[in-house]
Amino acid sequence: MGARQAWLWRNRAIFGGTGAVVGPRLLVDVSAIIRHDAQTGIQRVVRAVWSELYRRRGAGFDVIPVYATSKHGYCYAVADHDGKLSPAVVLEPVRVDAGDKFLGLDLSAHLLPKYRQQLRAWRNHGATVHLIVYDLLPLQRPAWFTDSAVSNFRKWFDVVKTEADQAICISNQVREDVRKGIELHGARMPALGRLQLGADIAATIPSSGVCDDLRRILDYTRFRPAVLMVGTVEPRKGYEAALRAFDHLWHERADAPDLIIVGKPGWKTPALQADIRSHKEFGRRLHWFDQMSDEGLCLLYDSCSGLLMASRGEGWGLPLVEAAMHRRFVLARDLPVFREQGLPNILYFSDDRPEALASEVTRLVEVSNTAAPAAELQTWAGCVDGLLETLGLINRSEVSQGPLLRIAS
Repeated sequence: MGARQAWLWRNRAIFGGTGAVVGPRLLVDVSAIIRHDAQTGIQRVVRAVWSELYRRRGAGFDVIPVYATSKHGYCYAVADHDGKLSPAVVLEPVRVDAGDKFLGLDLSAHLLPKYRQQLRAWRNHGATVHLIVYDLLPLQRPAWFTDSAVSNFRKWFDVVKTEADQAICISNQVREDVRKGIELHGARMPALGRLQLGADIAATIPSSGVCDDLRRILDYTRFRPAVLMVGTVEPRKGYEAALRAFDHLWHERADAPDLIIVGKPGWKTPALQADIRSHKEFGRRLHWFDQMSDEGLCLLYDSCSGLLMASRGEGWGLPLVEAAMHRRFVLARDLPVFREQGLPNILYFSDDRPEALASEVTRLVEVSNTAAPAAELQTWAGCVDGLLETLGLINRSEVSQGPLLRIAS
């Protein structure tokens, strides 16, 4: 019997009944971020939502971090007074009472399906399961992902279909995708909720630090234009199309903008990564930061001419609202989920041909000479207000947490 099955067998009788019910508890899954913060958009969401939830603990409900690994199911994690997370020294399996809620905040597709038995035991004891759905792209476009990621995600979505009381989606597009995906399989339909993400990086427990290379680039951007791309270097992000377009620009125009990439090396792109690092303009007009603090990213948003979002698929597109927060124009692929955001600072493109995309990049740089229009943007405090209302833990009309929208300035 493997370690995971042995753990489930040993603890099968104690997943319910804490015996000390003083109000509902929100059990927040932090399984991925507690081990490693990959500094991706999803991790920024998890940090922001977790920190804001933890700040609200005691307001009629408690907030408890929980985590699982490949060897054990969901146990209590440790959070200090600031909400900083760490694994427990002594493992204690999570026990529930009626009214408790499990929130699948972290994207733990490789873990959650392993512990369906624990989820079912919780539900049998009156707890409910609420899972955040960031997108269904591994099911819709499996060629963009590794085989293991697709397999894990397929099992995770089966948990959504069979064990979740509620699927909370980060966009209307994702909510419709979930609805269609469940209807296609004739499965039971969980309640479908909507989570409006925030835009203020300062509220995401931001990392700090500015390296010498970034200081040099920031100095360059005072005198010449630069376009920023943010996201893991992986198949769907459109980096190869962007590189061809900038190659065209650099060949045709002496005043062509620099391209600055911020994103960790991803999967299924070794040739593209090699092309970037061996490019004749690498270190001159082409720059790639595969590690970047949130402080550094904010400085780049402020200093660059604009953001290029060439991704072919997203659940939301956090860099779009972050760029709007910094009053920067965005050139984005014409995707319904980007249109859904309704931001006034976005230009759209749909043609990947180098000369066509190069022309759109030039338009982005030209329009950057004027200030991007102010946008009403959701804060992470407002995001969590909406989440708690969706979970039935607060009535937003009776709660005052300050403005739910912030006007970028």
